[in-house]
Amino acid sequence: MLDMDTINAAMVRQKTPEQIAANAAIAKKAELNQEDFLTLMISQLKNQDPFKPMDPAQYVGQLAQFSSVSGLASMNKNITALSESLRGNQVLDGAALIGRTVIAAGNTVYRYAPTEGADAMPTQGTIDVPSGASSVQLVVRDSAGTLVKSQALETQSGVSGFRWDGTTNAGSLAAPGAYRIEVIARVGDENVSLNTSVAAQVSSVALDPATGALTLDTDSLGEIAMSDVERVL
Repeated sequence: MLDMDTINAAMVRQKTPEQIAANAAIAKKAELNQEDFLTLMISQLKNQDPFKPMDPAQYVGQLAQFSSVSGLASMNKNITALSESLRGNQVLDGAALIGRTVIAAGNTVYRYAPTEGADAMPTQGTIDVPSGASSVQLVVRDSAGTLVKSQALETQSGVSGFRWDGTTNAGSLAAPGAYRIEVIARVGDENVSLNTSVAAQVSSVALDPATGALTLDTDSLGEIAMSDVERVL
């Protein structure tokens, strides 16, 4: 007794390239385009029973349905093209920031070894000092949490700048690496940790492949999102 699965498998193996191409063309033709739709409607009109004509509302409904589907497909293509265009414009706009200094929220900063004949750039940023602060302290710790530097800042309320010159409490230059900065204000009987924003120079820009958002590669904050930038200097 013959096994039909074996026969079918053998027939598949015996298909020629021409047959495979023909089958692919038939499968593609199975998709109904606008021209095919109109041809079918004209044939339907010609062959309908004159004594029982189709309700014109049904034709209108079919036309509206096809028009809706066709319109959505066209809209998707236009949206895709617009999205690609916007992505390109976003990169070009971001490229104008290369070499510029931006201010963005952050508390982890990076220090690099100074190049020959040049000093390491200081870390600078801004804070918003609350009213009634009796003292404001900048605290810098290394990646292990060890205290590296502490220094007093101005207590005047409002937006104020701060600066860490890269030295330790002992007066030596801090080693290259990542550091965490914190600004603590003494208000009444409480210590309040203030939000810090850090100045960073943009070295390159890129698009996040996952979200499509523009990201900036900076010297002191590392990689940040364009949406996190508070000010461009």
